[in-house]
Amino acid sequence: MNTQVKNAKNVLVVVAAMSAAVLVGVAHAADVPARVVTYKDLNLSSEAGAKALYERIHGAANQVCGSSEVRDLPGIRAHEACVEKAVSDAVAAVNNQRLTQTVAMAQVR
Repeated sequence: MNTQVKNAKNVLVVVAAMSAAVLVGVAHAADVPARVVTYKDLNLSSEAGAKALYERIHGAANQVCGSSEVRDLPGIRAHEACVEKAVSDAVAAVNNQRLTQTVAMAQVR
């Protein structure tokens, strides 16, 4: 039940898996938070453009996944899993090799 929309160089970062929806306290899939990330101003064939898009997607994922208390270890893990899923889905929707490589390198660090 993951939804990714791409239109005119936009990608919609949506956390719509039921498990993610539950983690962020959403009752219905229609209430799942979403954020549109635009990238029409970026050159995705360049490393700088792919990195900039990754940073935008990651920032949007952090926003839609909410926050947790510093002392709430299960909440922090849930947030990190939510962000990872949202980023992964958005990157798949963009379907750009350079972006995929950029994300893979960021996850290794």
